[in-house]
Amino acid sequence: MANPAAGGANKEQLEEAFALFIEASKAIEAQQAQLQAEIERLSSDLAQANQRLTDLLQALPTGVVLVENGLVADQNLAAQSQVGLQIGQAWRVPNSWLPTPMPGEYQTSTDSSARTVKVTQLSLADRQIVQIQDITESLRLHIESQRQSKLASMGQMAASIAHQLRTPLATATLYAGNLGMPNLTPEKQKEALDRLRKQLASLETLTTQMLQFVRQRPQKTEMVSGQALLDEAVAAIAPMCEKRNVGLQVQASGMDSLVNVERQTMVGAMVAILENALQVSQEGSQILLHGRADGPRLQFVVEDNGPGIPNDMLASLFEPFATSRINGTGLGLSIARNAVEAHRGEILAGNRAEGGARFSISIPCIQAL
Repeated sequence: MANPAAGGANKEQLEEAFALFIEASKAIEAQQAQLQAEIERLSSDLAQANQRLTDLLQALPTGVVLVENGLVADQNLAAQSQVGLQIGQAWRVPNSWLPTPMPGEYQTSTDSSARTVKVTQLSLADRQIVQIQDITESLRLHIESQRQSKLASMGQMAASIAHQLRTPLATATLYAGNLGMPNLTPEKQKEALDRLRKQLASLETLTTQMLQFVRQRPQKTEMVSGQALLDEAVAAIAPMCEKRNVGLQVQASGMDSLVNVERQTMVGAMVAILENALQVSQEGSQILLHGRADGPRLQFVVEDNGPGIPNDMLASLFEPFATSRINGTGLGLSIARNAVEAHRGEILAGNRAEGGARFSISIPCIQAL
């Protein structure tokens, strides 16, 4: 026979357990509601943050493109205006953009509306972030600063220019006057004429060098390998070395890297450094020309066994008319520096511990695939 008291106890326990279950359910519901409210708040904050980030990216003057699997996934207004690609199109640099000597830098056209942009790509797994920065104004200010510096240099060396021009002009005037003498023999006339032509040629050379000195940027560039530049410079200087009985040792590594340069100008800068080394080299000595790729830059090094660079000339070595040679104009190294810097490069000079001078030219390059 069932115990009524035991049945009543079980009922009370069930009621108590049910009440606890109801209370726990209400607590869970309250926590869930609180969690849902927090999720909604965080979602709202995230949406606002995304909107602020979107507004910020859209307001940037720098173009930003998100590329996924080679296709444009998103972009800001600046990028759409600069490149003209739509969402879903394959990412590419416009064919109308012309590369400059600096890797990743392009000129958008060849007319007066041309802009210079810097394209930087950041790879993240299967996506890329492409930044397109308009650096036209920065370049303009840099070029203007260089121009002002060169004008100041030209002003400071006005007296030197007058001195350089005065001697050949006075000599040419003298020979021209001799040509008008009635009792001058044909042989003397020919001699005076030859000397006059020589002085006029010197004036023309000096004028050409001065014009090269004030040039700002390369006029027409092309993609060439470092080896091609090295070969042309060697071909130009080798006959002079043979004539002076000075050896020329060439070492090259990684010279298949490409550079975007005004070919003749860059070769001329290299030859100017080599000629400078040849001028101070004794018969039977040797000049070392070393070319190598160093990451994103191509480097050419010229070393000689001459007397080295005097300490009082190191600071002004690349300044116009800075020369210790009697017949030198001092413009060769200045023109070389201008040519290298116009290609966003650097030229340095110093003395070797074992004797002689060391010149190095470094310019941006694109590593060959």
